[in-house]
Amino acid sequence: MPILNQPFQGQLGEIIKAELSGNYQSLTIFSAFAKNSGVLRLKESLEKFRSLGGRIRAFIGIDLDGTSYEALLNLLALCDELYVIHSESFSTTYHSKIYLLKNAEKAWCAIGSNNLTGGGLWTNFESCSIQTFQLPAQNHELDNIYSVMDRYTDPHYSCSARITCVNDINALLDANYISKEVAQRIHNIAKRVSQKNSLKKNPLFGTESISMPVVLTAQKPHAVFSRPTEPLVDITVTPAPAFTNEQFWFEMRKSTGGSRNILDLSKLGQIEAGSVTGTPYEYTDPARMYGGIKFFDIDPEDTSHEKNITINYLGRDYYPSTIKFVPNNGSWRIQLKGSPNDGSDELSRYGNRGDFVYKILVFEKINTNYYVLSILNDSELDKIKALSRVWARNGSGASSKAYGML
Repeated sequence: MPILNQPFQGQLGEIIKAELSGNYQSLTIFSAFAKNSGVLRLKESLEKFRSLGGRIRAFIGIDLDGTSYEALLNLLALCDELYVIHSESFSTTYHSKIYLLKNAEKAWCAIGSNNLTGGGLWTNFESCSIQTFQLPAQNHELDNIYSVMDRYTDPHYSCSARITCVNDINALLDANYISKEVAQRIHNIAKRVSQKNSLKKNPLFGTESISMPVVLTAQKPHAVFSRPTEPLVDITVTPAPAFTNEQFWFEMRKSTGGSRNILDLSKLGQIEAGSVTGTPYEYTDPARMYGGIKFFDIDPEDTSHEKNITINYLGRDYYPSTIKFVPNNGSWRIQLKGSPNDGSDELSRYGNRGDFVYKILVFEKINTNYYVLSILNDSELDKIKALSRVWARNGSGASSKAYGML
């Protein structure tokens, strides 16, 4: 029974991505928690798997605020069947973590502590056993997994519910069974700040430095993939580039543009609180920091540069949103636009609908070309300022728009 102790002996997320390239017909996921940080890093591999005929079924827990609204939206698009599991008893928590790949001849199974999150699959200290089974001879060894699948898919089992549409996920959100990632992020930062303030000054432990993958290399609509003739056997994990899950927020106020979908990105800002020392946003003047344009990995001085990015919003990928310098205004800006692959409304339509105006826009960088967008009401501005590592204004006046790094 091979045991993987993450991160010292590899990262389960990378191993799953490699196994998905094998000749399997189905993937079943049991996970207590699911976040975009895990779902989106597997997304390209899962889409390839489905495009080649593979089926995906997931059983996701919604206890302890461990699963986000956005993760369920993305899973709904990625899965053939999606279920949420929850018991109304406070003494019972759905806590399973199983990843099962199967075809007619074999099965691959990882069982352990790894949730469907960036931490669970890449950066946390986690342990799991990984086994392969020859089918049908060893099929009986998976009977316990099959039996719990049968229970969770039984429409009469009251602790399981199948998610068939966005309205099902919205109902969970409205009933406070789940919350949005930006709200979870703010809550977790506040909790960490409180814990840090209560600790003694001298830490008793060190810090483990762990890498995460840069993902989704292709941002345009996905091509059709061909299944390899030979299954991938070597699953040696190569260390991936460092990854930090950077999150920046921007005060939108009244948007410019006819579609009310244009966000100004400053070149420089005046620091109001916090520090950028040791970060890419550090400027020669310690009272200032680079602006939002730097977060999108663009040289503020290269005004000829234009960049298209993909934005994941409410569970859909929109491409292209264009970042460019506008000489007439003398400013950088991003046009929130682009079409999803499913033929639904373009991102710019949400601007006309009022999603962005007088809101706080929070972007999480998945990689240099791919970002998750979340929205906060502007009534949260003081709270998000207080919890930011640093925040600044994009002008010298007190009325200038604010932006910051969580």
